Amino acid sequence: MRRKAEELEALAAAYLYGQQQTQEAIGRSLGLSQSVVSRLLSRASREGYLETTTRFMVERVGEEEMKRVRARVRPARLQEMLSNLSLKASKQAGPTVHVYPSTSRNTSEAAWRHRLDEFGAACAMDLLGVLRTASVIGVSWGDTVASAIAAMKKIAPGVRGAQSHPRTIIPLVGEPLGLNIKRSSSELAARLDEALNAESEAGESRTLSLRPVPALIPANMNEAETQAIRKLIGHITAYREIFGRDGQDSGQAHESPPLIDRVDAVLTSTSTRERPLGFEDDSVIRAAGVPREKLNDLVVGDFCGALIPRPRLDEKALAEVDSIVQRWTGVTIEQLRECVVRAQRKNAPGILVVAIGASKAPVVHAAVRSGLVQHLFTDQDLADRLEQICAGARTAS
Repeated sequence: MRRKAEELEALAAAYLYGQQQTQEAIGRSLGLSQSVVSRLLSRASREGYLETTTRFMVERVGEEEMKRVRARVRPARLQEMLSNLSLKASKQAGPTVHVYPSTSRNTSEAAWRHRLDEFGAACAMDLLGVLRTASVIGVSWGDTVASAIAAMKKIAPGVRGAQSHPRTIIPLVGEPLGLNIKRSSSELAARLDEALNAESEAGESRTLSLRPVPALIPANMNEAETQAIRKLIGHITAYREIFGRDGQDSGQAHESPPLIDRVDAVLTSTSTRERPLGFEDDSVIRAAGVPREKLNDLVVGDFCGALIPRPRLDEKALAEVDSIVQRWTGVTIEQLRECVVRAQRKNAPGILVVAIGASKAPVVHAAVRSGLVQHLFTDQDLADRLEQICAGARTAS
């Protein structure tokens, strides 16, 4: 059936428009005015012959700004993936995802330090905003947490409302008993206290310290020696106030419930897959009494210092993990789960994870699967790898 003349004109105009010609150029080609061409294109679009698309003019935006734009829009897809993962595996809502640009993906020591500093500066304001609603904040250890706290400390005095009420800030991990006390849990809790409670009146803020407490009781201690160390730790005031006399509960009717039962926010990172319990001098891993290669076969990594066992371990392997866990003096996975439930009930922040770099993706993924992450502050490098893991798991299932 031969088309009417005007319909043919509309198709011709639509064809040329699809070739990226302007309305003026189409008019010249067809001998029509621009207004007629506009009317013909509207008809072609209305009748389904023309699909109109919108293109973002990326060439008008600088490279650095585009990094920020991509980081800003990244969370939506990743958040959906992680939410589906968390809901399916643990029936917990997925985390709120905050993604920031990766200044580089270089992992040399100098470049890594620069990456951490840049990441801390990028996420500090958002971290302060989330922590503002917390009452009792637990702090873990490590470089990433240290960088985030240092950045918050710089900007907190100028952030209106950042110190609206004094918060109780506690360490969640004992000392590695090595040379890295600047990044220990007790040191970082004190620094965060300075950032968040700087304007509190004297006497309102009091920072507890676990410096006398070893993070892990060494494996070469016999049972009697281990019990003696446990008994001594139970008499340390700060430990008793945080975890109770035996690390489980107060054990005394006249004592107040331990602070761990009131924590509604935790600021932590994770280990990499290759280095659980990975302080540089390996003091913690030596205390564990397990060669690093063997530990890597047993656990996915550590989360707030607590070990996450690999799935489908046999009874012997599980017993080896449990042997290490029984000598751990810091926060446990069970206590972190209780924090999640408490935070949901109080509409508090819950567990905030700051982590960058693709090597941390398997541990972050495992923590999300366990429902242990309410806020994830990360960079594009880690976000890319998390998406790949989530997509791969979805394909495998």
